[in-house]
Amino acid sequence: MDMHNKPCAAHGLLSYRYRGRYGWVMIGARDDAEALREAARSSSATIDPANLQRWNGTTYENTI
Repeated sequence: MDMHNKPCAAHGLLSYRYRGRYGWVMIGARDDAEALREAARSSSATIDPANLQRWNGTTYENTI
């Protein structure tokens, strides 16, 4: 099963994924800014907002 193609956030949070050096980082956050902060916690590389995607109810789409 491709878990990176499904929403994984806990109830009350939006589901995000961030394309990192080694693949997708799945994130649950209240908004885009919080999702980017969480992505930064998971990577030592500079975070690029263009790599952040939000679940829209059907699929993941870019936030910018």
